[in-house]
Amino acid sequence: MATIKVIKSSSVKSIKAQFKKEFDCSIRIYNGAKIADDTKKISDLSKIDNAGGELELGPKSRVENVERYFQETFGITVQISNSTDTKLADNSMTLNQAGKA
Repeated sequence: MATIKVIKSSSVKSIKAQFKKEFDCSIRIYNGAKIADDTKKISDLSKIDNAGGELELGPKSRVENVERYFQETFGITVQISNSTDTKLADNSMTLNQAGKA
């Protein structure tokens, strides 16, 4: 089981790197309707006052659950995509499957 550390001071770049390393999939983090700049912090993007925490994810975690966690915890829209970030993952896929899509 991998631990993805997401706190308000986490940068977009660091979260993307964690997903790539642990699951070989990509995560798109949005700032409104646009993809967020890698230098932005979660606190810059968050619509909710939440300190964050550690997110326990395994290769069988469902894409829809990860996306919902970011929305409910931080008010941030994210999308999981394949390892080359060319195709969005289906919500019913696991993170492991998303990386191979």
